Amino acid sequence: MIRFARSSSLIVTLLVAIAVLAGCGGGGDEQSGNAGLPGDFPTAQVPLVTGTVLSADGNRADGWSVTVQGGPDAGNVLDAAVQTLTEQGYTESQRTSDGDRRVVILSATKNGDTYWVQVGTTPGAAGARAVFYQITAGR
Repeated sequence: MIRFARSSSLIVTLLVAIAVLAGCGGGGDEQSGNAGLPGDFPTAQVPLVTGTVLSADGNRADGWSVTVQGGPDAGNVLDAAVQTLTEQGYTESQRTSDGDRRVVILSATKNGDTYWVQVGTTPGAAGARAVFYQITAGR
């Protein structure tokens, strides 16, 4: 359990780092452009919230990190991201918060692979409507 708590703390820290890096790309809340997802990103298995992809990197072996800026009508972008995943068969296993940072961990088995998705927000880091994903896949 302690190992899982440390992993969760590490993920929150990584999400904050990604948020800060994504926020360095320009001034203001609105970002133009749409970063491409990595070629092996499992788009059919891991649905993202509707919006603009601000940053994306990684691969199947190491996992993927994606930052999405939700649209102006997204409402609570974290809730929208979690709803998008649960509607596609993901099950929520944990919610954590540390100050203003919130992270939800979900998982699902798709085509024989188990996908673990950690989705979170850090207000102000990459805009008010940004959501951060950390995804891993395994058999």
